[in-house]
Amino acid sequence: MNEMRLAAFFKALGHPTRLRIMERIASGECCVSEIETELDCRQANISQHLAILRDRGLVVPVRQGKRVCYQLTDRRIADMIRRARSLIEGLADKQMAA
Repeated sequence: MNEMRLAAFFKALGHPTRLRIMERIASGECCVSEIETELDCRQANISQHLAILRDRGLVVPVRQGKRVCYQLTDRRIADMIRRARSLIEGLADKQMAA
């Protein structure tokens, strides 16, 4: 994998709202209205962030009748986010202990 694609991948996850969206989708397929309610963000803002996540290949839309829901393209993304969160928390604990 080239460095540009890897950087784009991490950049997509680098925004707090997109990270929250990814964590929500990681817990199960969901629609924009569900994300909007849980994150307390406007639909237009959620849609903009989802467009970036789609463009980077992190989520895929799934049509359910008139609704469009989203799911992760690969379950390993959820695992990576969990591991990164654990790593950051561990680093913070070490900094506080020092």
